[in-house]
Amino acid sequence: MASLKEFQEYLKKQSKKQLIELTMRLLTSVSEETFIKLTYLMERLVEGNVKDTIRAVRAMLEVEGDTPAKRMFRRVMTELSPHCLRRIAETLFINSLITSADVRDDYERKYGYRPPFTILISPTMRCNLRCVGCYSGKYEQKPGLPYDTIDRILSECREIGTHFIVFSGGEPLLRKEELLSLIKKYHDLYFMFYTNGTLIDRQTARRIADLGNAGAVISLEGFKERTDARRGEGTFDRIMQAFKHLKEVGVPFGTSVTVTSKNIEEITSDAFIDMIIEKGVMVLWYFLFMPVGKDADTSLMPTPEQREYLRQRDKHIRDTRTIFVADFWNDAPYAGGCIAAGRNYFHINANGDVEPCVFAHYAVDNIEGKSLKEVLNSDFFKYIRSKQPYTENLLTPCQLIDHPEIWREVVRKFNPYPTHEGAEELLTQIAKDIDGYARRYRSIAAEIWEREYKDQFAGKVACRM
Repeated sequence: MASLKEFQEYLKKQSKKQLIELTMRLLTSVSEETFIKLTYLMERLVEGNVKDTIRAVRAMLEVEGDTPAKRMFRRVMTELSPHCLRRIAETLFINSLITSADVRDDYERKYGYRPPFTILISPTMRCNLRCVGCYSGKYEQKPGLPYDTIDRILSECREIGTHFIVFSGGEPLLRKEELLSLIKKYHDLYFMFYTNGTLIDRQTARRIADLGNAGAVISLEGFKERTDARRGEGTFDRIMQAFKHLKEVGVPFGTSVTVTSKNIEEITSDAFIDMIIEKGVMVLWYFLFMPVGKDADTSLMPTPEQREYLRQRDKHIRDTRTIFVADFWNDAPYAGGCIAAGRNYFHINANGDVEPCVFAHYAVDNIEGKSLKEVLNSDFFKYIRSKQPYTENLLTPCQLIDHPEIWREVVRKFNPYPTHEGAEELLTQIAKDIDGYARRYRSIAAEIWEREYKDQFAGKVACRM
């Protein structure tokens, strides 16, 4: 006979199940007013800081007037297909944050930290383009991760409670049939392709829409002239066609822009933002140019002053435009600093090498013959996590370009192997340039941190997924 405690736990689970079912019925076809009410129900389904995130979303929608947040809500509800919207809710909200909570709690109790929210996998480093300065071209062009290995990784992601998977490369859609098969098999996970977009035709877009648990982030350099100059003539037009195909079938998609000293004004301009919104882009990812790989050109790095300009433009875009903006460096205060080495993400490259970050091209482990739990709990990864955040000033989150002395210490201590030719140049040939850059940016960021961030973020623990 069940004990009173077991019976109470059963009732709690049944109550949560009913709340989830009700939430799913309402979530994909509600007005702003109904959604605001629904957030109170959603709060009952989650724990910890996720509640704060839900409350912040509600607060944005409760502001009087026709705000960008309200217009963005309407974009999501009207431009995404009901099927894709429901699958996002099921995989990223219900599965990732609610039904897997016990699994993630058990992992934390055993290992002392939460499993990563997302894992970045590069199935291949091959690409159909030859973009100037791209790090993926520095890797040896082997066939890539075997299908069975990717299958095993995804199965282990499910076991540890990681439900968001990013496919990058190289060009992941060179292995389209295999990856779409895996996305169908792992229907309870959500997938994102980081792609150049040139292989997304109407049929591919429709297949992604039918699956529902995948989206795409397509790389741009700016407008047509700049994109074609780096990626090849005609690439911009092919990307615009990919946008069109994805928008027509209601698949969520975004664009990823590498910010350089040459394109920063163009890719943060109102004209560029308005253009991508008109094409249907919902998420804009900004990544700083990173001087990794053989013969990297440090002059392409945004200057410290340009990096601060980007932060200001992030705020302007969020205040005036209907698009989600994510800035991998300037948004670090909201993530609690660096998220690498499994703290919230890490990278498995096409050779199976387990890298702490997609820009940190060193490894001590290969996923062949080791489990996710083993590589996540290597001394290499544990030591990096023990150093995070590297400073109180979360505007300087990066061990590669903001605190290069830490990355050098890690490499000296663990002697990881470089995962491609030229990876060591960040530590040798251009080290002096990186040190100077880090000093200049830390000086600028110190004043901004004190003035705008310290009271809110000092000692803050990042959102606990």
